[in-house]
Amino acid sequence: MIVFLEERIKDFLERFFNPDTKPVQSLLFYGEEAVGKKTTALAFAKALLCQAEQKTWNGCGQCQNCLRFDKSLHPDFLLLEPVNNDIPIETVRKAIEFLHYEPQFSCLRILIINEADRLKEDAQNTLLKTLEEPPQNTLIIFVTAFPQRLLTTVLSRLLALRFSRSSSEKITGFLVNQQSLSLAQAQEIAEKADGKIGLASRFLDKEYQEEIEKNQKRLALILESDFSGQWRYLQELSSDKTHLLTVLKTWLEMLNRDIQTSSLPSHFERSEKKGSAEQSEAGSYIQLAKELLRAFHLISNYNINSSLLLENIFLKYGKYGH
Repeated sequence: MIVFLEERIKDFLERFFNPDTKPVQSLLFYGEEAVGKKTTALAFAKALLCQAEQKTWNGCGQCQNCLRFDKSLHPDFLLLEPVNNDIPIETVRKAIEFLHYEPQFSCLRILIINEADRLKEDAQNTLLKTLEEPPQNTLIIFVTAFPQRLLTTVLSRLLALRFSRSSSEKITGFLVNQQSLSLAQAQEIAEKADGKIGLASRFLDKEYQEEIEKNQKRLALILESDFSGQWRYLQELSSDKTHLLTVLKTWLEMLNRDIQTSSLPSHFERSEKKGSAEQSEAGSYIQLAKELLRAFHLISNYNINSSLLLENIFLKYGKYGH
């Protein structure tokens, strides 16, 4: 796990590595996607559960607690993540029950709720009593890119830590020093990552790189297809909502990166005139990114016809859309 933190957050969390310091019992890690929130939460949890006398980020990696944690078998740790973009209330009730048991191998029981914005209102309300009066020797960490979706009553009971983007120079230095990349490789990845350390780490993953290339081809195929071709592909893509959201997220990352670096694909390299005003294809590219971002949020949060929504978007940008 890569831990790459601003000094203010790092210093604050490291105070709790001291066994005499009682951790704040409810934290909120928030900030944009891919800025290291979940990675930090996991590394922090592992460090707190580690049996080594001198605690460090990611734990010692040698003790029984670290080995249990790495195998996702530690009985004092629980990670909740969305299933089909939802964290069901039944899962939340089981997590609350987990917190009320005494720790078995550690001094703490730790619950991390990743993408906590996926908690529906009833699930958030179910957590309120636990947040108001947390059981002794427990730590709850909410992780989200959308804190505004959490109830005010929930937010008021969490100590919030905001995670931000880092400079390209910092990410480059980190990749050179910690990941043993050449300066040229590190600079290339840092530029693509656009200040997001989580995205930089994904670029080191061969499978992620292959998925990026596959999704680039998918997007190019849609943009070069006529209506019937678009319809067939979008019908197939929309049959699995979880997969669709993953593809949309990848497209948005690609679009944002290409807009930042002016690396527009050939479909958007031309300019046309409509009346007396020139319409920039780069402007169309930015508009596509905005529409896909809106579609991502609608599909994530509402039961809508995702295929029809995407057809209406891509119809304007496909082979006969100009």
